[in-house]
Amino acid sequence: MSTPVTSFRQLRITVLAGGDSAEREVSLESGACVAKALQERGHEVLLFDPARQALSEIPRDTDVVFPMLHGTGGEDGTLQQSLEQLGLPWFGSSAAASALTFDKAATRRILANAGLPVAPGIALPHDTTNEQIHIASRRIGFPQVVKPAAQGSSVGVSIVDAESEVEHAAAEAARWSHTFLIESFIAGREITVPVINGDIYPVIEILPAARWYDYSAKYTDESTRYQVAPDNLPANLTDIVLAACETCGVTGISRTDLRLDSDGEAWILEINTIPGMTSHSLVPMSIRSHGQSVGGLCERLLLQTIANANI
Repeated sequence: MSTPVTSFRQLRITVLAGGDSAEREVSLESGACVAKALQERGHEVLLFDPARQALSEIPRDTDVVFPMLHGTGGEDGTLQQSLEQLGLPWFGSSAAASALTFDKAATRRILANAGLPVAPGIALPHDTTNEQIHIASRRIGFPQVVKPAAQGSSVGVSIVDAESEVEHAAAEAARWSHTFLIESFIAGREITVPVINGDIYPVIEILPAARWYDYSAKYTDESTRYQVAPDNLPANLTDIVLAACETCGVTGISRTDLRLDSDGEAWILEINTIPGMTSHSLVPMSIRSHGQSVGGLCERLLLQTIANANI
């Protein structure tokens, strides 16, 4: 594991949460949880909503910014570019890595070119004709996943079992992004792997009561179950996840979502550069299972960010 850094002073931390994306409510909860954890460590924490104030209003005496903005405007690189222009150090991935991983079509290309496993799929512009959609859909086969290329929290995602469902699913996905994807649905186990500053944290297996881990299963369905550090994982899982993060330039806290097929092979679904940090989110669950507190870990990560910014 990375060498821990110990706090010797109170930090002035601005936690960004809210925003105006489709994931605003989850972002507000993530930000509140992170802010509370850091306040309990004795730090001065300001919760800042960019949908209510301009980023230029972030106090100039802020030691470090902790982005908890999920979705568009937070994970797509635009926020990071703005913080860089303002000269404010922030925790997390660069603008380039954020922009890349938020674009699932671009991420697929990069990972596939690196020889990493992604589900067979096709990217289509939002104004693709119905005839072209059907041609692409038939090439992929059923069941298939239709999803926006740039969106999170399973917003706009559909599982399609028959050609008659494709047009509606494509229209829904195209509502949320200029590009959408049609991918093979990988039946099997769903897992997520947190990577924190280059270290793998305990894997979480997701066991939704429904067919897949949709928005409801993530945030409202109390019957969704989770298994920390499950058995029978692929021997090469760690190598795949670390290679994916390195290939995409991802740093800080990330979460790679994968499926394991009936043969036990891993397939990468996506990489999240600002994963949820609510009380029920998967990354905090993994952190706690590792014997660490969310506040203590975030404190060490922010101190390292400040130290690196001052080099």
